Amino acid sequence: MAAFKGYVDNIALQSADELISHETDTGCVIEYEIHEIILATGVQYNNRFCSIIKIESRKITHWRDYMDSHAAWSAMTGKK
Repeated sequence: MAAFKGYVDNIALQSADELISHETDTGCVIEYEIHEIILATGVQYNNRFCSIIKIESRKITHWRDYMDSHAAWSAMTGKK
């Protein structure tokens, strides 16, 4: 977790797309892609996410994200 601490201070979100939504009995699962720029280097960064969302009484009660951690690490460190 410490390796991703500065994530929001170092990356500028450009867009998000490719949204796919799957309804479940207790909420939904969404898949999407983000497109960002690494501020220090100007390098384009793309990643895919999957979010598991639980909804109770029309309110989000749980949200868990999964992403391509290797893509994020590579973009932040310049290593592949």
